[in-house]
Amino acid sequence: MTQAPRAPLSGVRVLDFTQVEFGPIATQTLADFGADVIKVERPGHGDIIRHIDGFASGIDDSAYFLSLNRNKRSVAIDLKNPEGVALIRRLLPGVDVVVENFRPGVMERFGLGYDELHEQYPHLVYASGTGFGRNGPLAHRGGQDMLAQAMSGVADHARDEDGRPRLHPISFADFGAGMALVQGVLLALLNRKDTGVGQRVEVNLLDTMLFAQLQELTQWTLRREETNFERQNLAGIFPTKDGWVAVVGLFRPQPLRDICAALEIDDLTVDPEFIDLKTQLANRARLWPLLDDAFSRFSTGDVLQRLDAHDVLCAPVLDYDAVLADEQVRHNDSVVTVAHPTLGDIAVVRSPVRLSDTDTGAHSMRPPPLLGQDTDDVLTSAFALTADELAELRTQRVIG
Repeated sequence: MTQAPRAPLSGVRVLDFTQVEFGPIATQTLADFGADVIKVERPGHGDIIRHIDGFASGIDDSAYFLSLNRNKRSVAIDLKNPEGVALIRRLLPGVDVVVENFRPGVMERFGLGYDELHEQYPHLVYASGTGFGRNGPLAHRGGQDMLAQAMSGVADHARDEDGRPRLHPISFADFGAGMALVQGVLLALLNRKDTGVGQRVEVNLLDTMLFAQLQELTQWTLRREETNFERQNLAGIFPTKDGWVAVVGLFRPQPLRDICAALEIDDLTVDPEFIDLKTQLANRARLWPLLDDAFSRFSTGDVLQRLDAHDVLCAPVLDYDAVLADEQVRHNDSVVTVAHPTLGDIAVVRSPVRLSDTDTGAHSMRPPPLLGQDTDDVLTSAFALTADELAELRTQRVIG
């Protein structure tokens, strides 16, 4: 009988103090690949993100929490109670990784900062996520995705046609920083295999946003020129009879000529104002309405077929219902369902990482936990506390 493939992080235990998105997306990724992630939450309240979904009816059906906390176990421990901190210290010998994304100094006030824990538990990998860095003039400030967009140049780079800086509605600073935090944890675990000693891992939102703009910032520092791939290429979104298509005229010597041929209109490149990319971009205000009119004569499907035949990069602009129904998305098994204890089947988005010979747990996911759902099980089965000890901890309001 063939043995089931082992998840790559089986045997790694993570104590997860993170909240909102930056930290939880990192610990969820570790959990997706087999780590035993124990989410420490405040009794009666839990992760902040349980409370900021205006469409939710309670703390256990926040879509935001559900999207970021599958495959974890929730324990409710009050860190403001000295006995709660003492309980955490009892758990640490059996933990490999600590992850937190409080403001700098919070874990130290709990007596759970890196320096203190590293001395007592040198095997620990201690991962911290912050807004601007653990030290420096902004270290004390609360970080947030859109603030990092503003301070890193992203919002300025994305100015609208009226020159107003814009914020992106998707939290890609949180997401990117979370993925960087995962990389740091994995690197520290690899190093520990050789040394036996853990170390601190640090990632902040501001650095992440700068790193995301490595091409743009290199161009700016080298030549004081701004890189904007949409505005500096023949790229845009155009209307069709029944929707919209995105067209990217990269990697072709004369993409406008190919687009004209695909749409069966006269070759616009014979016009001196559209003879090359430089003139096309300089005269975009005249060119774009001509293209809008040409595209709008066809359905989206017809446009895609025509552009594909001329090797022009293109894609439909899909709303969320169309995304979920898309053949490629369904083929990739990108969205799967898990059975939630109170909500029934809920859809969750899989990690994009696929491993050919290693279990990634796509069809054996555990649903995001109810607040404190696993307190008793984790403390008894994983850390051997007795029923009497649990009762005493509840009497002292240490656990929920």
